Parts: sequence; structure tokens; C-alpha cells
Amino acid sequence: MGYPQRIAHFLVGRGGRNSENMAADKTVFETYLHRLDEGDWAEALDRILPRIHPADSRATRIWFAFWPLKLRLALDRAPDPAQVLKELQLDGKPRLEEQIDASVAFLFGSNYWPEVKQAVAAYAEESSDPGEAGLDAHILKLAGRLAGRLQVEQPLLTGIVAVGVMVLRQVGLSSLAACAREPSPNGRPKSAAEVLKLRKGRGWKSLIWKSKKYRVTFDESIPESCYEALDGQDLSMASGNDPRDFRESDPRRVAGPVPVQCRSGACGYCWIGVLAGEQNLSEMTAFERRRLEYFGYAPPAEFALKHPAVRLACQSKCYGDVSIVVPPWNGVLEGRSPVASSDGGD
Repeated sequence: MGYPQRIAHFLVGRGGRNSENMAADKTVFETYLHRLDEGDWAEALDRILPRIHPADSRATRIWFAFWPLKLRLALDRAPDPAQVLKELQLDGKPRLEEQIDASVAFLFGSNYWPEVKQAVAAYAEESSDPGEAGLDAHILKLAGRLAGRLQVEQPLLTGIVAVGVMVLRQVGLSSLAACAREPSPNGRPKSAAEVLKLRKGRGWKSLIWKSKKYRVTFDESIPESCYEALDGQDLSMASGNDPRDFRESDPRRVAGPVPVQCRSGACGYCWIGVLAGEQNLSEMTAFERRRLEYFGYAPPAEFALKHPAVRLACQSKCYGDVSIVVPPWNGVLEGRSPVASSDGGD
């Protein structure tokens, strides 16, 4: 599968290492993973999504959008990673190895993350040849094993296991095995049913007839991690009305919990994942689709949806309660310039 032009610039003709050299000291399973490209991962994810519990189906799609293989390849294969950060205009924290545990915090399956890491590491150390089995078959096999051991439903583990295998692919066995899990925040739901119940929102109670205010949750594990949006107000503008200072946790958050620069779709800072309440947002426009494609923030499958899992907050108007998650980085993975001159709002 060919890489987008901007990413390919860093993978070819600049002295970068090839896959064979990168995988020389890997286990058999890691070497197998290094032979797979983005298309292989996308196909495997499409096949396993129906097998993932509803509590984590959108969350899994969001995680894979937040941590695309193409970003990792660009950082790994370029002779000068600092130049990659500059030329791809990467801001925030784009390195997965620096936040392995934190990256999965918004998935319900993170409740099983320590066991998943151990299981994935053990699977990677098995000496048997991966054979002809597809990537999805390996993920389902591992999820089934772990479900039996933990005595939980396999769909609850399928998404987080898929994430664990991709983490293995991106950071390597030693980094995966060495990372220590951060303590789970107080208030994390204890059951998938509770997660789904909370994500239903407040129903008719969410509408205060005179002011029409809705709740936008940006961290489900912390009750106070929410802000209000007026009826028809975009999520970025509403975030800017939150008077709290979030810059200590993320310098990009200069005005509210959602990072922002322009509020017009030009900068890409305000991209978000929509965990729940997607039907309460305006449908994605052709302009927003072009911008998401330009930044490289979502796989092609998302662009065909009216309510995709990845959105630009400044283009998403709110008409009900929503649960979102903010990625730790932003950049321009596929466009040729900071702002495409031909783009204009719809």
C-alpha cells in the first residue's frame, strides 16, 4: 500500500531504515507485524469491529485514528526525527512510547490493560510461525484466550487487545513489557453497562428550555471534566467559554479543554474523537471532510460517514449531550502546506 506523499517524503530516499533491518532483532510475531502495512491493519480492524463490545467499538476506532501507523513510520524511519516534527508541524505529544498507558485511558477495556499487556507480550514471545492466519485471527485468538482466563466476555477484550497488538508493533516488546500502568482515576465506571448508560446523556433533561444548554464531556473518568454548549454552538467555541486553565496539563489548551488556534478548520488543532452522542452533532460537511483528509486524521472509512468517530470541534455544532476525547497531538500528515488555498467553508 502506498503512503501519502507527505509521509512518503520521510520514508524513501532519505537514508531511512527499511522494514527488514528494523525487524532484524524482533521475535517471530513482531517480524510478522512489521510486514503488515496500513491497509492490512485497516482490513483487520474492519473485520473485528463487529466483534467489539459497544462500550469500546467507537473508542477502538478513535484510538487507531489517534495513533496511525503512518505517523510511527515517519518518526522511526527518518534520519532526523526533529525535522519530521517540524515539517509535519507536529505539536503536543506525538510519540506513543511516552504515553503507552495514558493512550488507552478512554477505552473501557483499559480496566484490563495490565493483563492485556502481559498477554500480548507472551504471545509475541511464542516461537511458533504466525502462518497463514490473518491479523484479525491473531487478535481474536488472543482475546479469546484472555477472556477465558479472566472469565469475562470476549467482546469486552477484543478492542483493547487489538490496541495492544498495535502498541507492540509501534513501540516494541521491551517498551510494552516495561511500561507501568498509571493508576485509574476515581470515578471510572466499573461495568460496560454503566458506561453505556452514562453515554446516553440526560435525555430530555439535557434540554433547559430557556437556555438550551448541553453537556460536553471530555474525560469520562472525571465527573467535573465537562463544559456546556448552547444549542447549535460548535464544540470549539463552547470549549473556549470554559474559564478553567488547562494549560498545565496541555500547553495547546490555551482557551478551554479543546486545543484551538483558528476556529475555522484551518489549523487542525481542535480535532477530537467522538465517543458518544455523535447523532447530537451536525453532520460532517464536505469542507470538514476535506480538512480531515488534509491533516490525515482519519482513515478513509470514516469519510463516508455522516457522523464519523473523528471530527473537527470547530465544525461540529452541538444539539445534545456529547462525550468526546482530545488527542495529545496535532499536525499535518498529508497536506502540502499549512492551509490548502483551495479550501473554503461550506
